[in-house]
Amino acid sequence: MKTVKQWLLMMAMLMMTGTAMSQITIPGTEVTFRLNSEDWRYLRTYKMEDGADMYLYCYTREVFVDAEGDTALPFLRIYVLSDYNDDLYDLVYDRYERLPYQAIDDYTKGPGLPKSGGVGYVGLYTNPSDGKDYKFMMTYFKSLNAAVEFRLETTEDTFNEMEFEFEDILNSIK
Repeated sequence: MKTVKQWLLMMAMLMMTGTAMSQITIPGTEVTFRLNSEDWRYLRTYKMEDGADMYLYCYTREVFVDAEGDTALPFLRIYVLSDYNDDLYDLVYDRYERLPYQAIDDYTKGPGLPKSGGVGYVGLYTNPSDGKDYKFMMTYFKSLNAAVEFRLETTEDTFNEMEFEFEDILNSIK
């Protein structure tokens, strides 16, 4: 038989799990996802010049220090372009032109892609502003009339520490 203290502890754990695992719906889409822990924090929504909305989250559980001794901040960026009627590859190419990257892996079925299809990448790029190498997981797909991009990234030398978190979030997309 459980004691009152054990029941309270169990209920507290369930409440924390429920909060961390709650579904988030992306405005203007039918897309839901979950953040796998309370260590992810919503930062803000940006209105982009191209009419898109960008939702930015960062990971706050621990401070990662990269090979140069600088703090690395893993983040999730969700980019939603409403009324998008073009091919997804046009959007992928447009994003590539803005910040060229090396695709390590690309896929059309897998983490972060709905059954209706899309395209995903694991890639690397060097940020021209700080000269650091970054590694990311990103997916593109459509929902309703919107194009949606999920991008999870951190510095290349801290990526392995975050890869499970990134895959878990991408696998939660519905």
